Amino acid sequence: MSGIIDDLVNHFAAPALAADGAGRLVVANMEAQGLFPLLHEGRPLAGAIRNSAFLSALDDVLGGKPAARAAFTLKKPRRHLLALLSDLKDEESRHIFIHFRDRSEEENLARMRMNFISSASHELRTPLASILGFIETLRGPAKNDEAARAEFLAIMEAQALRMKRLVDDMLNLSRIEANRHLPPEGRADLADIIRRVAALLRPRAKDLGVDLQVCIEADDAVIQGDANEIEQIVLNLTENALTYGREGGRARISLRRVRDDQESPRLALSVRDWGPGIEKKHIPRLTERFYRVDKLVSRNAGGTGLGLAIVKHLAGRHGAWLDIESQPGKGARFTVSFPAPA
Repeated sequence: MSGIIDDLVNHFAAPALAADGAGRLVVANMEAQGLFPLLHEGRPLAGAIRNSAFLSALDDVLGGKPAARAAFTLKKPRRHLLALLSDLKDEESRHIFIHFRDRSEEENLARMRMNFISSASHELRTPLASILGFIETLRGPAKNDEAARAEFLAIMEAQALRMKRLVDDMLNLSRIEANRHLPPEGRADLADIIRRVAALLRPRAKDLGVDLQVCIEADDAVIQGDANEIEQIVLNLTENALTYGREGGRARISLRRVRDDQESPRLALSVRDWGPGIEKKHIPRLTERFYRVDKLVSRNAGGTGLGLAIVKHLAGRHGAWLDIESQPGKGARFTVSFPAPA
């Protein structure tokens, strides 16, 4: 049976090892050795895997239990592991077969999901509390006050629209993440999309006192992609430039073909503003869900805190990436680099 156990462990894709009936290591594959460098043949597993949950499960199997499992976390390298232990014995020998399932990604996704739910609940709670408060006032002290009714209804409508935008963005982000591994279908003309978005947002730019400029320097800008999703990228970035960069009085959407010595050609779609800019410490976190540099300005402008997260995920689905450049007092530039057609 020893040869069979050796083959089983060494051909197992995940980290795996086998111990004898006394809990001493018989064989470990390379993946297990990488996780637990203190493993040595013939020595007790307790000296190499010093975790109480794992050792308790090992004792259970050594004591006669046919199988056991233990979830635990390694500190270095940081891994969330599930150990699955099985008692394999025949008339001649006995081995404890153990393999490890890395649950780090599952744990990270679960934590992100909980954080997302917590943040979303917080974002919805404020406008909802505001609406409920106004309803209570309209039913009580302001029941017969026509002026207050008109004012409160306008505020309630604004808060309801804010909640709708938030729900729409959350559903949109969920859909994007569900499809992130699927390559986009169709063809998209980046130059045409930029012109269309600029035409759509010029009235808003005028209201805000911003000169919205377009600069297209790429001749062939047709790529494989979902035109609606790429339009959403340009729309989100340009709306941000108008909202947060309006102090500078202008914003620019540009498209150019770039080819560096060490890189494949790409189409760089940039949205630039000349507003107050962003401190360096905030830039790495701008694409996090619900992260805002200035929460009050964002909420007053109707922002949901999900726009750049959506941009990042849509860019990734198209094989593109987002770069952010900014300095306080010098505005900001957001660039999405798409693979250029050959």
